[in-house]
Amino acid sequence: MHTETEIHHLIIRFFSEKISNDERKTVENWINETPGNKKLFNDLREIWLASGVTREAGNDRLEEALEKFRRQIKGKQKPPKLRQTSVWKYAAILILAAALPFSYYIGSRENPENDAQTIISCENGDRTNIILPDGSQVWLNSGSQLVFDNNFKKGVRQTYLKGEAYFSVSKDSKNPFRVKTSRIDVEVLGTEFNLKAYPDEEQVSATLVTGSLRIIAETQQMVIKPNQKLVYNKENRKVGLVELSDLSSDIEWKNGRFVFQNESLAEMEQRLERWFDVEIELADEQVKQRRFTGIIDRESVLEAIAYFGHSPYLGYRIDGNVITLYSK
Repeated sequence: MHTETEIHHLIIRFFSEKISNDERKTVENWINETPGNKKLFNDLREIWLASGVTREAGNDRLEEALEKFRRQIKGKQKPPKLRQTSVWKYAAILILAAALPFSYYIGSRENPENDAQTIISCENGDRTNIILPDGSQVWLNSGSQLVFDNNFKKGVRQTYLKGEAYFSVSKDSKNPFRVKTSRIDVEVLGTEFNLKAYPDEEQVSATLVTGSLRIIAETQQMVIKPNQKLVYNKENRKVGLVELSDLSSDIEWKNGRFVFQNESLAEMEQRLERWFDVEIELADEQVKQRRFTGIIDRESVLEAIAYFGHSPYLGYRIDGNVITLYSK
């Protein structure tokens, strides 16, 4: 069990992207424990975003932004007569302010000069969790980018995705939630779904967990239901619909697990490269067609490659960041 003080320090590390996967899971679990925790987290995140800390800012601008963050926190303090929950909330804010000197660098957030949008980037070998201003949660996979308007809570809740993300959308019938990709758009009121739209892949796909989605692909529109997966082929511009009995291959990445079911190494190659931030070479046609079913945790690329190496038909060698798989 973590103490309240430890949780508070983890939150500031979460905001500044100086957090391990295990610590990130601790914060995510804490957020989901009570509505009060989620509200506090969202309040603090809005203050943090408003402080304007950016990846590209020099030290002077960083210090300036941190001072702004501290001033805004002070502005949130209340008179002494508070309910217990309010006391806890503002005590947490003050602890976070004190923690700033230890972890303020936010490595993956960019704020364009016109302040119109916020950009969240997730590098290869990593994943991140985002709480949007409306309380919706987004898990961003390796090599992905999410952009959202800074006036997000007013009117249409518009986001732009390049890569892969899992969305848990807060219901709001007056303000529809939309995700735009380079090829398809998704409209939703309140639901959970996975959207995959990497620029270097031939297909864009949307997998629905709960609720309903309206997919707009050029002149085509389709509403999909839970356990359905829409696949858009970029080359022939055709849309297909697949019924799924098991969603784990599409959504378990957000929990740190790489799930594959009867997939060839050729099909998994790009995902593995992004997942572990390595370069994978498949030395021959036979190795490309070898199929596997299993689950790999994100912890170690060596353990992952050893998993495939247990096959009597495969061998592997590692040279720096390059992993070569070959037929025995």
